[in-house]
Amino acid sequence: MGREIEIKIPLSAEEYQKLFDLIFNKENAIDGVTVKRGGNTGGFPRLITKRDEYWSKYNSREERLANNEPQVIRLRSEDDGKTCRSFFTIKYKKKENGIEFNREDETFVEDAEVLREFFAEAGYHKWFDKVKKSSGAYCLSTVLPGVEFHLEMEKVNDLPYVEIEVTDDQMDAESVRKGLEDFVLQLGLNPQKRDSRSWVEILNQK
Repeated sequence: MGREIEIKIPLSAEEYQKLFDLIFNKENAIDGVTVKRGGNTGGFPRLITKRDEYWSKYNSREERLANNEPQVIRLRSEDDGKTCRSFFTIKYKKKENGIEFNREDETFVEDAEVLREFFAEAGYHKWFDKVKKSSGAYCLSTVLPGVEFHLEMEKVNDLPYVEIEVTDDQMDAESVRKGLEDFVLQLGLNPQKRDSRSWVEILNQK
């Protein structure tokens, strides 16, 4: 179990490629930002395909909220081209000023089909799925010294986004929220463009 504070920002194709090059292909390309892991150190950054299945006992968001069902009940498979792993996740979300504050419980699943069978027997149905292709990096920044920012360049059902999260739960949430916005500015992006909608809302409007 842990806390996540994250921000996601839609990008144009040009913005996506520019930021991708800055993070993965050029050493120390952004003032005040150090790519700690995931940058191009002789090989192309690892591309991971994440296939997400969302499950519920109910047919609408209103029903899920009324019955206190977690906002996310997810089965995820991750494929890096060499191995494929699955994870089961329960997530509770809240938003403040367009920033997501999440509590997440996640565990490795050895056989995803067993969990799918359980869902079917227990009255759950798959109500939404998405495919995210992402390359990730851990970054350090002068805006929040000593704190890791996990940055993902991603295409979700082919829509380009950057998603940045901080999982350090020792720092107060407001400082992390401010640090995220300052980090986004360091990357040359506008934090006011953040997209606080769920992926369900985003993808249904494509």
